[in-house]
Amino acid sequence: LFLITNLLGMGWKDTWNDILDGGNPRWKVDDLEKKSIALGHIVENASSDSGSSLNIFCPLVGDDPFVHYAWSQGHSITGADLVAAPLESIRNEFPEGEWTSAAEEEGKVVWSHNSGRIVLYQTDILVQHPELNAKFDAVYDKDSFGALEKSMRAPFCKRLAGYLKDGGILYTEVKNKPPDHPGRHAGPPYHVEKDDLMEQSNFGQQFDYLKDLGKVYDIPMPGLTQTA
Repeated sequence: LFLITNLLGMGWKDTWNDILDGGNPRWKVDDLEKKSIALGHIVENASSDSGSSLNIFCPLVGDDPFVHYAWSQGHSITGADLVAAPLESIRNEFPEGEWTSAAEEEGKVVWSHNSGRIVLYQTDILVQHPELNAKFDAVYDKDSFGALEKSMRAPFCKRLAGYLKDGGILYTEVKNKPPDHPGRHAGPPYHVEKDDLMEQSNFGQQFDYLKDLGKVYDIPMPGLTQTA
């Protein structure tokens, strides 16, 4: 698994360099109103035992402004990505406070904000980090599941399930393509439906399906619908 995602990371680095240099933004959504929609769904559906301040995990987080937005609303966030550049972009969104880093085994680098409520991992998402087991009230997954090759989905789903507390929730956004879309069976991003998410080898074994949120907001990708 480490080898598979390292190879993915080689292409991921080039992709992020292009995005951050002003190239094609791909799947990026920076509108804070849309981040508010996502956080609203998470808060609404989180366990009542979690309290008003949630601990949220963001896999393959990129430079998603959801991190700063959710933090500004009082929540704690842990994000993880393979590539250093987008995580640096997230850190630069914080004029408040300071960051410290610690390099660990297998190339893992962990950045911590002095508020005590944000941690960023530069790491292979499929490598288990025991300190994250059963730690989170919720997972915010924007397009990660639908970006992965099908052979990588099962270990990804297993990892997320392990990081959630009992009763924790997974909020996932995926792309939907109509039946006549020429790229319906190609990706990434892949066309994803409930049946894909709830395959026994994916989320079906560890999760109950709570709610189809349908289209959550408009995206500038013709023929694709952002669903959750």
